[in-house]
Amino acid sequence: MSVRVRFAPSPTGNVHIGNIRVAIFNWLFARHEKGKFLLRVEDTDLERSTPEAIRTLLDSMNWLGLDYDEEPVYQTKQLQRHKDVAMKMVADGFASSKDDQSPVVFQITEKLFDSSFVMVDNGPHYEYAIGAGELIGNSQSLVHKLPKGSLTNTMNWQAIRLELTVLCAEGDPIPGDEFEKTVISHLEKNSLDEVDVRTLFDKTITGISFRRKFVFFDDLVLGTIKKPLEGVRDFVIMRTDGSPIFHLANVIDDVDMGITHVLRGNDHVENTFRHLFLYKAMGVTPPLFGHFPMITNDAGKPYSKRDGAAFVGEYRELGFFPDCLFNMLVLCGWNPGDDREIMSKQEMIDAFTLDHVSSGPAQFSLKKIHWMNSQYFMKKQADELFPLIKERLAGEGVDIAGIDESWLERLIGLLRERSETLSQFVQKSKYFFEDEVTPDPKAVNKILLKNDGAGMNILEKLVGCLEEIADWSEKPIEESLTKFTESEGIEFGAVAQPLRVAVTGGTASPGIWETLALVGKTRTLARIDRILRDVKPQ
Repeated sequence: MSVRVRFAPSPTGNVHIGNIRVAIFNWLFARHEKGKFLLRVEDTDLERSTPEAIRTLLDSMNWLGLDYDEEPVYQTKQLQRHKDVAMKMVADGFASSKDDQSPVVFQITEKLFDSSFVMVDNGPHYEYAIGAGELIGNSQSLVHKLPKGSLTNTMNWQAIRLELTVLCAEGDPIPGDEFEKTVISHLEKNSLDEVDVRTLFDKTITGISFRRKFVFFDDLVLGTIKKPLEGVRDFVIMRTDGSPIFHLANVIDDVDMGITHVLRGNDHVENTFRHLFLYKAMGVTPPLFGHFPMITNDAGKPYSKRDGAAFVGEYRELGFFPDCLFNMLVLCGWNPGDDREIMSKQEMIDAFTLDHVSSGPAQFSLKKIHWMNSQYFMKKQADELFPLIKERLAGEGVDIAGIDESWLERLIGLLRERSETLSQFVQKSKYFFEDEVTPDPKAVNKILLKNDGAGMNILEKLVGCLEEIADWSEKPIEESLTKFTESEGIEFGAVAQPLRVAVTGGTASPGIWETLALVGKTRTLARIDRILRDVKPQ
Protein backbone atom coordinates (compact mmCIF):
# COMPACT_ATOMS: atom_id res chain seq x y z
CA MET A 1 0.00 0.00 0.00
CA SER A 2 1.33 3.41 -0.99
CA VAL A 3 0.94 5.69 2.03
CA ARG A 4 -1.10 8.88 1.60
CA VAL A 5 -1.60 11.09 4.66
CA ARG A 6 -2.93 14.59 5.05
CA PHE A 7 -2.79 17.63 7.30
CA ALA A 8 -6.27 19.15 7.41
CA PRO A 9 -6.26 22.36 9.46
CA SER A 10 -9.03 24.92 9.77
CA PRO A 11 -7.05 28.17 9.45
CA THR A 12 -8.57 30.80 11.70
CA GLY A 13 -5.51 32.83 12.70
CA ASN A 14 -2.33 31.87 14.47
CA VAL A 15 -1.13 28.27 14.11
CA HIS A 16 -0.99 26.45 17.45
CA ILE A 17 2.06 24.28 18.13
CA GLY A 18 -0.26 21.34 18.82
CA ASN A 19 -1.76 21.58 15.35
CA ILE A 20 1.58 21.93 13.60
CA ARG A 21 2.91 18.96 15.60
CA VAL A 22 0.19 16.85 13.93
CA ALA A 23 1.47 18.09 10.55
CA ILE A 24 5.06 17.24 11.50
CA PHE A 25 4.15 13.68 12.54
CA ASN A 26 2.22 13.16 9.30
CA TRP A 27 5.08 14.61 7.25
CA LEU A 28 7.67 12.39 8.93
CA PHE A 29 5.48 9.30 8.56
CA ALA A 30 4.98 9.99 4.85
CA ARG A 31 8.68 10.64 4.23
CA HIS A 32 9.71 7.52 6.21
CA GLU A 33 7.26 5.37 4.24
CA LYS A 34 8.17 7.08 0.94
CA GLY A 35 4.54 8.07 0.59
CA LYS A 36 2.66 11.31 0.00
CA PHE A 37 2.02 14.16 2.42
CA LEU A 38 -1.02 16.21 1.36
CA LEU A 39 -2.55 19.46 2.54
CA ARG A 40 -6.28 20.07 2.82
CA VAL A 41 -7.43 23.49 3.95
CA GLU A 42 -10.76 23.14 5.74
CA ASP A 43 -11.88 26.70 5.04
CA THR A 44 -15.66 26.38 5.27
CA ASP A 45 -15.81 28.84 8.20
CA LEU A 46 -15.79 31.84 5.87
CA GLU A 47 -15.82 34.42 8.67
CA ARG A 48 -12.65 33.08 10.32
CA SER A 49 -10.83 31.31 7.46
CA THR A 50 -9.71 34.56 5.86
CA PRO A 51 -7.01 34.85 3.16
CA GLU A 52 -4.72 36.26 5.87
CA ALA A 53 -5.32 33.23 8.11
CA ILE A 54 -4.56 30.88 5.22
CA ARG A 55 -1.34 32.81 4.44
CA THR A 56 -0.32 32.51 8.10
CA LEU A 57 -0.83 28.75 7.89
CA LEU A 58 1.16 28.38 4.66
CA ASP A 59 3.95 30.66 5.94
CA SER A 60 4.25 28.60 9.13
CA MET A 61 4.47 25.36 7.17
CA ASN A 62 7.03 26.83 4.78
CA TRP A 63 9.14 28.19 7.66
CA LEU A 64 9.26 24.72 9.23
CA GLY A 65 10.04 23.02 5.91
CA LEU A 66 6.77 21.09 5.71
CA ASP A 67 6.50 20.69 1.96
CA TYR A 68 3.46 18.91 0.53
CA ASP A 69 3.37 16.68 -2.53
CA GLU A 70 0.27 17.75 -4.44
CA GLU A 71 -1.75 20.91 -4.90
CA PRO A 72 -3.63 21.86 -1.72
CA VAL A 73 -7.29 20.92 -1.57
CA TYR A 74 -9.63 23.70 -0.41
CA GLN A 75 -12.78 22.36 1.18
CA THR A 76 -14.94 25.26 -0.02
CA LYS A 77 -14.41 24.02 -3.57
CA GLN A 78 -15.87 20.61 -2.67
CA LEU A 79 -19.27 21.82 -1.42
CA GLN A 80 -21.31 20.45 -4.31
CA ARG A 81 -19.66 17.06 -3.88
CA HIS A 82 -20.58 17.13 -0.18
CA LYS A 83 -24.21 17.98 -0.99
CA ASP A 84 -24.42 15.21 -3.60
CA VAL A 85 -23.19 12.58 -1.14
CA ALA A 86 -25.59 13.81 1.57
CA MET A 87 -28.54 13.57 -0.82
CA LYS A 88 -27.46 10.06 -1.88
CA MET A 89 -27.37 9.04 1.79
CA VAL A 90 -30.94 10.32 2.13
CA ALA A 91 -31.96 8.38 -0.98
CA ASP A 92 -30.26 5.23 0.33
CA GLY A 93 -32.05 5.49 3.68
CA PHE A 94 -28.95 6.34 5.74
CA ALA A 95 -30.02 9.93 6.46
CA SER A 96 -33.21 11.96 6.56
CA SER A 97 -34.55 15.49 6.66
CA LYS A 98 -38.03 16.61 7.70
CA ASP A 99 -38.20 19.16 4.89
CA ASP A 100 -36.08 21.51 2.77
CA GLN A 101 -35.72 23.89 5.71
CA SER A 102 -34.42 21.25 8.12
CA PRO A 103 -30.92 19.83 8.59
CA VAL A 104 -29.97 16.43 7.20
CA VAL A 105 -29.48 13.89 10.00
CA PHE A 106 -27.39 10.73 9.60
CA GLN A 107 -29.00 7.72 11.26
CA ILE A 108 -27.19 4.86 12.99
CA THR A 109 -29.16 1.92 11.58
CA GLU A 110 -28.66 -1.84 11.73
CA LYS A 111 -27.91 -2.07 8.02
CA LEU A 112 -24.70 -0.13 8.73
CA PHE A 113 -23.52 -2.51 11.44
CA ASP A 114 -20.44 -4.24 10.08
CA SER A 115 -18.40 -6.80 11.98
CA SER A 116 -15.24 -4.92 11.02
CA PHE A 117 -16.16 -2.15 13.47
CA VAL A 118 -19.27 -3.30 15.41
CA MET A 119 -18.96 -6.26 17.76
CA VAL A 120 -21.32 -8.05 20.12
CA ASP A 121 -20.29 -8.46 23.75
CA ASN A 122 -20.72 -12.16 24.49
CA GLY A 123 -20.29 -11.68 28.21
CA PRO A 124 -23.09 -11.08 30.74
CA HIS A 125 -26.01 -8.93 29.65
CA TYR A 126 -25.62 -5.22 30.28
CA GLU A 127 -28.09 -3.81 32.77
CA TYR A 128 -29.02 -0.15 32.80
CA ALA A 129 -30.82 1.06 35.91
CA ILE A 130 -33.69 3.51 35.45
CA GLY A 131 -34.54 5.29 38.68
CA ALA A 132 -35.46 8.94 38.95
CA GLY A 133 -36.27 10.99 35.88
CA GLU A 134 -38.41 10.50 32.80
CA LEU A 135 -38.31 7.57 30.39
CA ILE A 136 -39.24 8.82 26.92
CA GLY A 137 -39.71 6.72 23.80
CA ASN A 138 -39.58 7.96 20.21
CA SER A 139 -39.32 6.25 16.84
CA GLN A 140 -35.53 6.21 16.94
CA SER A 141 -34.56 5.73 20.56
CA LEU A 142 -35.29 5.30 24.22
CA VAL A 143 -34.37 8.39 26.21
CA HIS A 144 -33.74 8.52 29.95
CA LYS A 145 -34.08 12.13 31.01
CA LEU A 146 -32.34 12.34 34.32
CA PRO A 147 -33.34 14.87 37.01
CA LYS A 148 -32.81 18.55 36.23
CA GLY A 149 -29.16 19.51 35.97
CA SER A 150 -28.05 16.01 34.93
CA LEU A 151 -27.38 14.45 31.53
CA THR A 152 -29.86 12.90 29.13
CA ASN A 153 -29.01 9.34 28.12
CA THR A 154 -30.23 8.51 24.60
CA MET A 155 -30.14 4.84 23.52
CA ASN A 156 -30.86 3.94 19.90
CA TRP A 157 -33.42 1.12 19.56
CA GLN A 158 -31.18 -0.66 17.08
CA ALA A 159 -28.28 -0.61 19.53
CA ILE A 160 -30.20 -2.07 22.47
CA ARG A 161 -32.79 -4.43 20.95
CA LEU A 162 -30.56 -7.54 20.90
CA GLU A 163 -31.96 -9.77 23.68
CA LEU A 164 -33.62 -6.72 25.23
CA THR A 165 -35.76 -7.21 28.34
CA VAL A 166 -37.35 -4.51 30.49
CA LEU A 167 -36.86 -5.02 34.22
CA CYS A 168 -39.79 -4.32 36.53
CA ALA A 169 -40.23 -3.95 40.27
CA GLU A 170 -43.06 -6.47 40.21
CA GLY A 171 -40.73 -9.27 39.11
CA ASP A 172 -41.61 -10.54 35.64
CA PRO A 173 -39.78 -8.53 32.93
CA ILE A 174 -41.39 -7.20 29.77
CA PRO A 175 -39.99 -8.88 26.61
CA GLY A 176 -38.00 -6.40 24.55
CA ASP A 177 -39.86 -6.92 21.26
CA GLU A 178 -43.20 -6.42 23.01
CA PHE A 179 -41.89 -3.30 24.76
CA GLU A 180 -40.57 -1.66 21.57
CA LYS A 181 -43.62 -2.64 19.53
CA THR A 182 -45.96 -1.13 22.13
CA VAL A 183 -44.05 2.18 22.14
CA ILE A 184 -43.82 2.50 18.34
CA SER A 185 -47.44 1.47 17.82
CA HIS A 186 -48.65 4.07 20.32
CA LEU A 187 -46.63 6.81 18.59
CA GLU A 188 -47.97 5.92 15.15
CA LYS A 189 -51.57 5.48 16.28
CA ASN A 190 -51.64 8.84 18.05
CA SER A 191 -49.32 10.74 15.63
CA LEU A 192 -46.93 11.54 18.44
CA ASP A 193 -43.21 12.32 18.28
CA GLU A 194 -42.58 10.92 21.75
CA VAL A 195 -44.31 9.37 24.73
CA ASP A 196 -43.72 8.83 28.44
CA VAL A 197 -43.10 5.09 28.29
CA ARG A 198 -44.14 4.44 31.90
CA THR A 199 -47.72 5.49 31.08
CA LEU A 200 -48.02 2.60 28.60
CA PHE A 201 -47.44 -0.22 31.09
CA ASP A 202 -49.03 -1.17 34.38
CA LYS A 203 -45.67 -2.20 35.81
CA THR A 204 -42.94 -0.14 37.49
CA ILE A 205 -39.99 -0.07 35.12
CA THR A 206 -36.66 -0.14 36.98
CA GLY A 207 -34.18 -0.81 34.18
CA ILE A 208 -33.37 -2.57 30.95
CA SER A 209 -31.12 -5.50 30.14
CA PHE A 210 -29.65 -6.23 26.72
CA ARG A 211 -26.69 -7.77 24.98
CA ARG A 212 -24.39 -4.86 24.44
CA LYS A 213 -22.70 -3.96 21.18
CA PHE A 214 -19.56 -1.90 20.79
CA VAL A 215 -18.13 0.24 18.02
CA PHE A 216 -14.38 -0.36 17.84
CA PHE A 217 -11.26 0.27 15.78
CA ASP A 218 -7.59 -0.60 16.07
CA ASP A 219 -5.73 2.63 16.63
CA LEU A 220 -2.13 2.71 15.40
CA VAL A 221 -1.09 4.66 18.51
CA LEU A 222 -3.62 3.90 21.23
CA GLY A 223 -4.39 0.26 20.45
CA THR A 224 -7.95 -1.10 20.25
CA ILE A 225 -10.53 1.50 21.28
CA LYS A 226 -14.21 0.73 21.76
CA LYS A 227 -17.38 2.55 22.72
CA PRO A 228 -20.86 1.23 23.57
CA LEU A 229 -22.99 1.40 20.44
CA GLU A 230 -25.93 2.89 22.35
CA GLY A 231 -23.69 5.88 23.04
CA VAL A 232 -23.25 6.65 19.32
CA ARG A 233 -26.23 8.81 18.40
CA ASP A 234 -27.65 10.07 15.15
CA PHE A 235 -25.95 13.30 14.08
CA VAL A 236 -26.41 16.20 11.70
CA ILE A 237 -24.35 16.04 8.51
CA MET A 238 -25.74 19.06 6.64
CA ARG A 239 -27.02 22.38 7.96
CA THR A 240 -30.23 24.07 6.92
CA ASP A 241 -28.26 26.36 4.58
CA GLY A 242 -26.91 23.35 2.69
CA SER A 243 -23.38 23.55 4.09
CA PRO A 244 -21.80 20.31 5.32
CA ILE A 245 -20.95 19.56 8.93
CA PHE A 246 -17.31 18.67 9.64
CA HIS A 247 -18.04 14.93 9.89
CA LEU A 248 -19.44 14.60 6.37
CA ALA A 249 -16.92 16.89 4.65
CA ASN A 250 -13.98 15.31 6.44
CA VAL A 251 -14.86 11.75 5.41
CA ILE A 252 -15.78 12.60 1.81
CA ASP A 253 -12.57 14.56 1.28
CA ASP A 254 -10.44 11.79 2.78
CA VAL A 255 -12.09 9.31 0.42
CA ASP A 256 -11.63 11.55 -2.62
CA MET A 257 -7.98 12.23 -1.75
CA GLY A 258 -7.24 8.53 -1.35
CA ILE A 259 -6.04 8.92 2.23
CA THR A 260 -4.72 5.64 3.62
CA HIS A 261 -3.91 6.77 7.17
CA VAL A 262 -5.82 9.39 9.16
CA LEU A 263 -3.34 10.57 11.79
CA ARG A 264 -4.61 13.32 14.07
CA GLY A 265 -4.92 14.49 17.67
CA ASN A 266 -6.68 12.28 20.19
CA ASP A 267 -9.41 14.90 20.57
CA HIS A 268 -10.79 13.30 17.38
CA VAL A 269 -11.27 9.80 18.81
CA GLU A 270 -15.00 10.40 19.38
CA ASN A 271 -15.33 11.62 15.79
CA THR A 272 -13.79 8.42 14.47
CA PHE A 273 -16.58 6.29 15.97
CA ARG A 274 -19.10 8.31 13.93
CA HIS A 275 -16.97 8.41 10.81
CA LEU A 276 -16.82 4.62 10.58
CA PHE A 277 -20.57 4.59 9.86
CA LEU A 278 -20.18 7.29 7.19
CA TYR A 279 -17.53 5.25 5.40
CA LYS A 280 -19.87 2.25 5.50
CA ALA A 281 -22.74 4.30 4.11
CA MET A 282 -20.48 5.40 1.24
CA GLY A 283 -19.50 1.79 0.56
CA VAL A 284 -15.83 2.56 1.20
CA THR A 285 -13.26 0.73 3.33
CA PRO A 286 -12.12 3.17 6.02
CA PRO A 287 -8.47 4.21 6.26
CA LEU A 288 -6.27 3.25 9.20
CA PHE A 289 -6.48 5.59 12.17
CA GLY A 290 -3.91 6.88 14.64
CA HIS A 291 -4.51 9.47 17.34
CA PHE A 292 -1.64 11.47 18.83
CA PRO A 293 -1.44 12.59 22.47
CA MET A 294 -2.27 16.15 23.41
CA ILE A 295 0.52 18.61 24.20
CA THR A 296 0.29 19.66 27.84
CA ASN A 297 1.85 22.14 30.24
CA ASP A 298 3.77 21.33 33.41
CA ALA A 299 0.49 20.68 35.23
CA GLY A 300 -0.67 18.16 32.62
CA LYS A 301 -3.36 20.46 31.18
CA PRO A 302 -3.66 21.36 27.46
CA TYR A 303 -0.89 23.78 26.52
CA SER A 304 -2.24 27.27 25.81
CA LYS A 305 -1.03 30.84 25.44
CA ARG A 306 -1.38 31.22 29.22
CA ASP A 307 1.60 28.86 29.56
CA GLY A 308 3.89 30.83 27.24
CA ALA A 309 4.37 31.06 23.50
CA ALA A 310 1.75 28.75 21.98
CA PHE A 311 1.82 29.66 18.30
CA VAL A 312 4.39 29.00 15.58
CA GLY A 313 4.62 32.69 14.72
CA GLU A 314 5.55 33.57 18.31
CA TYR A 315 8.56 31.27 18.26
CA ARG A 316 9.65 32.74 14.95
CA GLU A 317 9.30 36.26 16.34
CA LEU A 318 11.22 35.36 19.50
CA GLY A 319 14.17 34.19 17.44
CA PHE A 320 13.91 30.42 17.67
CA PHE A 321 15.28 28.45 14.74
CA PRO A 322 12.67 26.52 12.71
CA ASP A 323 14.68 23.31 12.89
CA CYS A 324 14.77 23.67 16.69
CA LEU A 325 10.99 24.08 17.00
CA PHE A 326 10.54 21.17 14.58
CA ASN A 327 12.93 19.03 16.65
CA MET A 328 11.27 19.99 19.93
CA LEU A 329 7.77 19.20 18.69
CA VAL A 330 8.86 15.84 17.30
CA LEU A 331 10.01 14.87 20.79
CA CYS A 332 6.62 15.84 22.23
CA GLY A 333 5.04 12.43 22.06
CA TRP A 334 7.67 10.51 20.07
CA ASN A 335 11.15 9.16 20.73
CA PRO A 336 13.73 7.58 18.41
CA GLY A 337 14.21 4.57 20.65
CA ASP A 338 17.46 5.88 22.12
CA ASP A 339 18.67 8.93 24.05
CA ARG A 340 19.14 11.26 21.07
CA GLU A 341 17.57 14.70 21.41
CA ILE A 342 19.24 16.95 18.82
CA MET A 343 18.46 15.35 15.47
CA SER A 344 18.53 16.38 11.83
CA LYS A 345 15.37 16.03 9.77
CA GLN A 346 16.88 13.14 7.87
CA GLU A 347 17.67 11.36 11.12
CA MET A 348 14.06 11.89 12.22
CA ILE A 349 12.73 10.61 8.89
CA ASP A 350 14.89 7.50 9.15
CA ALA A 351 13.78 6.77 12.72
CA PHE A 352 10.12 7.82 12.68
CA THR A 353 7.61 5.02 13.23
CA LEU A 354 4.20 5.15 14.86
CA ASP A 355 5.06 2.44 17.39
CA HIS A 356 7.36 4.98 19.07
CA VAL A 357 4.58 7.54 19.49
CA SER A 358 3.45 7.74 23.09
CA SER A 359 -0.17 7.17 24.03
CA GLY A 360 0.12 9.46 27.06
CA PRO A 361 0.15 13.27 27.27
CA ALA A 362 3.23 15.01 25.82
CA GLN A 363 4.63 17.77 28.01
CA PHE A 364 6.03 20.86 26.30
CA SER A 365 8.85 22.48 28.27
CA LEU A 366 9.80 26.11 27.65
CA LYS A 367 13.04 25.54 29.56
CA LYS A 368 13.97 22.68 27.27
CA ILE A 369 13.23 24.49 24.02
CA HIS A 370 15.41 27.41 25.15
CA TRP A 371 18.22 24.97 25.88
CA MET A 372 17.70 23.20 22.56
CA ASN A 373 17.74 26.46 20.61
CA SER A 374 21.04 27.42 22.26
CA GLN A 375 22.49 24.12 21.01
CA TYR A 376 21.34 24.88 17.47
CA PHE A 377 22.79 28.40 17.81
CA MET A 378 26.18 27.02 18.74
CA LYS A 379 26.24 24.59 15.80
CA LYS A 380 25.18 26.95 13.03
CA GLN A 381 27.76 28.34 10.64
CA ALA A 382 28.28 32.11 10.67
CA ASP A 383 27.23 32.55 7.04
CA GLU A 384 23.90 30.89 7.88
CA LEU A 385 23.39 33.33 10.75
CA PHE A 386 24.38 36.51 8.88
CA PRO A 387 21.05 37.14 7.09
CA LEU A 388 18.99 36.18 10.16
CA ILE A 389 20.89 38.51 12.45
CA LYS A 390 21.02 41.37 9.94
CA GLU A 391 17.26 41.17 9.45
CA ARG A 392 16.67 41.46 13.18
CA LEU A 393 19.20 44.26 13.58
CA ALA A 394 17.50 46.19 10.80
CA GLY A 395 14.22 45.68 12.65
CA GLU A 396 15.82 47.38 15.66
CA GLY A 397 16.80 50.38 13.55
CA VAL A 398 20.47 49.44 13.08
CA ASP A 399 22.04 50.55 9.80
CA ILE A 400 23.30 47.21 8.51
CA ALA A 401 24.67 48.50 5.21
CA GLY A 402 28.18 49.07 6.54
CA ILE A 403 28.50 45.97 8.73
CA ASP A 404 31.62 43.99 7.86
CA GLU A 405 30.83 40.26 7.93
CA SER A 406 34.23 39.33 9.35
CA TRP A 407 33.51 41.72 12.25
CA LEU A 408 30.00 40.26 12.59
CA GLU A 409 31.43 36.75 12.66
CA ARG A 410 33.63 37.76 15.61
CA LEU A 411 30.58 39.23 17.35
CA ILE A 412 28.64 35.99 16.81
CA GLY A 413 31.50 34.02 18.29
CA LEU A 414 31.54 36.36 21.27
CA LEU A 415 27.83 36.40 22.09
CA ARG A 416 26.16 33.19 20.99
CA GLU A 417 27.25 31.25 24.07
CA ARG A 418 25.32 33.86 26.05
CA SER A 419 22.24 33.85 23.80
CA GLU A 420 19.53 31.22 23.58
CA THR A 421 17.60 32.93 20.77
CA LEU A 422 18.26 35.40 17.97
CA SER A 423 16.17 37.93 19.83
CA GLN A 424 18.38 37.61 22.89
CA PHE A 425 21.46 37.93 20.69
CA VAL A 426 20.25 41.20 19.20
CA GLN A 427 19.32 42.63 22.59
CA LYS A 428 22.69 41.68 24.06
CA SER A 429 24.55 43.13 21.07
CA LYS A 430 22.92 46.57 20.95
CA TYR A 431 25.79 48.41 22.62
CA PHE A 432 28.11 47.28 19.83
CA PHE A 433 26.09 49.31 17.33
CA GLU A 434 24.98 52.37 19.29
CA ASP A 435 27.03 55.56 19.34
CA GLU A 436 25.99 56.16 22.93
CA VAL A 437 24.82 53.91 25.75
CA THR A 438 22.82 54.81 28.82
CA PRO A 439 24.46 53.26 31.88
CA ASP A 440 22.29 51.46 34.43
CA PRO A 441 21.97 53.85 37.42
CA LYS A 442 22.35 50.98 39.88
CA ALA A 443 25.57 49.89 38.18
CA VAL A 444 26.88 53.49 38.24
CA ASN A 445 26.25 53.78 41.96
CA LYS A 446 27.68 50.38 42.81
CA ILE A 447 30.71 50.30 40.51
CA LEU A 448 31.66 53.90 39.79
CA LEU A 449 30.55 56.03 42.74
CA LYS A 450 30.98 53.65 45.66
CA ASN A 451 34.07 54.02 47.86
CA ASP A 452 34.46 57.75 47.15
CA GLY A 453 34.24 57.30 43.41
CA ALA A 454 37.02 54.69 43.12
CA GLY A 455 35.60 53.44 39.79
CA MET A 456 35.54 56.96 38.34
CA ASN A 457 39.14 57.44 39.36
CA ILE A 458 40.12 54.23 37.56
CA LEU A 459 38.40 55.43 34.38
CA GLU A 460 40.22 58.77 34.49
CA LYS A 461 43.56 56.99 34.70
CA LEU A 462 42.61 54.49 31.98
CA VAL A 463 42.00 57.13 29.31
CA GLY A 464 45.69 57.75 28.69
CA CYS A 465 46.47 54.01 28.73
CA LEU A 466 43.80 53.27 26.14
CA GLU A 467 44.68 56.21 23.90
CA GLU A 468 48.24 54.86 23.56
CA ILE A 469 47.11 51.53 22.08
CA ALA A 470 47.93 51.73 18.38
CA ASP A 471 46.76 48.27 17.34
CA TRP A 472 43.23 48.16 18.70
CA SER A 473 42.76 44.41 18.91
CA GLU A 474 42.29 41.87 21.67
CA LYS A 475 45.93 41.02 22.44
CA PRO A 476 47.30 44.58 22.70
CA ILE A 477 44.25 45.62 24.77
CA GLU A 478 44.79 42.68 27.13
CA GLU A 479 48.49 43.49 27.49
CA SER A 480 47.86 47.21 28.17
CA LEU A 481 45.15 46.54 30.76
CA THR A 482 47.31 43.93 32.48
CA LYS A 483 50.24 46.37 32.73
CA PHE A 484 47.88 49.03 34.09
CA THR A 485 46.58 46.78 36.88
CA GLU A 486 50.13 45.81 37.80
CA SER A 487 51.31 49.42 37.90
CA GLU A 488 48.34 50.44 40.04
CA GLY A 489 48.63 47.38 42.27
CA ILE A 490 44.95 46.50 41.92
CA GLU A 491 42.91 43.44 40.98
CA PHE A 492 41.80 43.08 37.37
CA GLY A 493 38.14 43.25 38.38
CA ALA A 494 38.68 46.77 39.70
CA VAL A 495 39.50 47.77 36.11
CA ALA A 496 37.15 45.53 34.10
CA GLN A 497 33.91 46.46 35.88
CA PRO A 498 34.21 50.26 35.57
CA LEU A 499 35.07 49.74 31.90
CA ARG A 500 31.98 47.53 31.43
CA VAL A 501 29.67 50.09 32.97
CA ALA A 502 31.12 52.89 30.84
CA VAL A 503 31.30 50.99 27.54
CA THR A 504 28.32 48.59 27.70
CA GLY A 505 26.06 50.32 30.20
CA GLY A 506 25.90 47.32 32.54
CA THR A 507 27.93 44.90 34.61
CA ALA A 508 27.70 41.80 32.41
CA SER A 509 29.43 41.28 29.08
CA PRO A 510 31.87 38.89 27.41
CA GLY A 511 35.59 39.26 28.19
CA ILE A 512 36.45 42.94 28.49
CA TRP A 513 39.26 43.06 25.93
CA GLU A 514 37.20 41.13 23.37
CA THR A 515 34.33 43.55 24.03
CA LEU A 516 36.49 46.66 23.69
CA ALA A 517 38.07 45.34 20.50
CA LEU A 518 34.68 44.95 18.81
CA VAL A 519 33.17 48.17 20.16
CA GLY A 520 36.13 50.01 18.65
CA LYS A 521 38.60 52.56 20.00
CA THR A 522 36.68 55.67 19.05
CA ARG A 523 33.41 54.55 20.64
CA THR A 524 35.19 53.18 23.71
CA LEU A 525 36.97 56.46 24.44
CA ALA A 526 33.86 58.51 23.66
CA ARG A 527 31.75 56.52 26.11
CA ILE A 528 34.35 56.81 28.87
CA ASP A 529 34.57 60.54 28.21
CA ARG A 530 30.81 60.90 28.48
CA ILE A 531 30.72 59.03 31.81
CA LEU A 532 33.47 61.21 33.21
CA ARG A 533 31.65 64.31 32.01
CA ASP A 534 28.09 63.46 32.98
CA VAL A 535 28.34 61.37 36.15
CA LYS A 536 28.89 63.47 39.26
CA PRO A 537 30.05 62.19 42.65
CA GLN A 538 27.30 62.00 45.26
